[in-house]
Amino acid sequence: MKTIISRIALAAVAALLLTACGGNETTYQYRTDYLPVQLVGSEKWSILDVNTGEVVAKDAFDSAPSPIVAGMFYVRNSDGSYDYYDVSAPTTPVAGHFGSVTAFSDDGVAVCSKVGGPLLVIDRKGQVLKELPKEVSQCSMFARGMAMFQNDNGQWGYINASGDTIVPAVYSSANLFMYNDYALVIDEHQPNDSALSFTIIDKTGKVKFTSNTSIYQPIQPYYINGVLPVMKGDTIVCLNEDGKEVANPINDQEKVEKGGYTDFSRTPNGNYIVTKDKKTGMVDKDNNILIPLEHDNLIDINGERLIAVDSTIFSIIDANGKAVGSVKFENAHVSEDNPYAARGYINNDMVAASIMMMFDETSACGANASTTLMDMNNLVGTNARLYAGSNTLILPQGPYIIQYVFDREVATANADSTSASFNYDAKVNRVIISLDVNHCPPVTEPAIVNKVESRLGTKGFVFARDGIFCSDYLTALTMGYDKGIMNLTYYMHFNESVPQDKKKRN
Repeated sequence: MKTIISRIALAAVAALLLTACGGNETTYQYRTDYLPVQLVGSEKWSILDVNTGEVVAKDAFDSAPSPIVAGMFYVRNSDGSYDYYDVSAPTTPVAGHFGSVTAFSDDGVAVCSKVGGPLLVIDRKGQVLKELPKEVSQCSMFARGMAMFQNDNGQWGYINASGDTIVPAVYSSANLFMYNDYALVIDEHQPNDSALSFTIIDKTGKVKFTSNTSIYQPIQPYYINGVLPVMKGDTIVCLNEDGKEVANPINDQEKVEKGGYTDFSRTPNGNYIVTKDKKTGMVDKDNNILIPLEHDNLIDINGERLIAVDSTIFSIIDANGKAVGSVKFENAHVSEDNPYAARGYINNDMVAASIMMMFDETSACGANASTTLMDMNNLVGTNARLYAGSNTLILPQGPYIIQYVFDREVATANADSTSASFNYDAKVNRVIISLDVNHCPPVTEPAIVNKVESRLGTKGFVFARDGIFCSDYLTALTMGYDKGIMNLTYYMHFNESVPQDKKKRN
């Protein structure tokens, strides 16, 4: 089970990114000029032009539109399907009723599938550029002209924006070419369980260098400012594309550090969002004030516009702190939460087998009854404020979402409310494995659940009551599904287990 956590760790963008090799990236993942928002007093979603401050589609959607990239976005319908829209005509779908989608990229392409159909690469008009081979089970959004795809054997490769295979599927895991023309991949065969080897490739698939986690532990899987930040022992160092240790390309925060701030983080365009006395503003690298420390929080959007948070009300300001328009809103959707599209059908036997591999009588996804947050501290980074008040650590693993639920808060806010402390002695008391199969026919989730439940005896679990299965070690698990989401919940203690509903889709 350890290798599951190790692979997730390399796939997650750790909070240490804020301090590694000079801070955040100096280029944005994508440029956005529009923001999905919920206006004050409204439960519906609108589209806000952050450059003018004008609302271009008021209360147009029941669910949150995706981030708007290259003028394109998608919205999930009440039946679980997705429609694509162009912000130039924001209430008329360009193409729709897809079972699975990714956001568009700056390349003007996206990946999607119809229920029961193969993966498709489409353009801004909804025209199909390429139907991906039937053995491709899922594909990521595009970044820098490349997307990752996974085949039915669980191996990863890359395609270009035309849908052509550039790097064959030979890796056990992969990452996007997010900010640079190099990507971190993991080979299928590992030398041992104590060290995980990783490889850096370029956009042609050429290997630049290979190392392993006994030498360097990647903090995050992307090259930022031309370097890969890694841990070498207890020290953060930077590697270039050839694996050589190089100087930090951005080392300009010395004056900011002397400002006496309780918190600061570098923005992608080189300024610093800073906090002092519970108020937040922005300074440049020389600690010159750009935005006075008078807001509860600031969220950088595109380098020229920020979200100012004051109490529970949001507004748009420019890089000098001046209001952009007068629109107030209570919520915004600023990050992509659907980076993969999946083929419209899956192999039920293979999915059931992959789920069965994630647990045994004593553990699930690498965690057991004695696992503490300290044992998983490499997954949470150093910014405890990100987890304050939550007892759940959520991590992706391919198409699955893994939730580690602890017996107390992962982190607790300190008295000053501007900082928090990790509860490293918190123990995992259950693990939830979730899979969204809305892109597949409605018979999919009951078929997979039946297959898993029929095989539980091979893992030492027997039926106890109300859909709950128990082991001799008094661990337990239940399975259920609702609205196309299938869940397996693994309990470290049988007496805490509760049954799950099994609600079929129409």
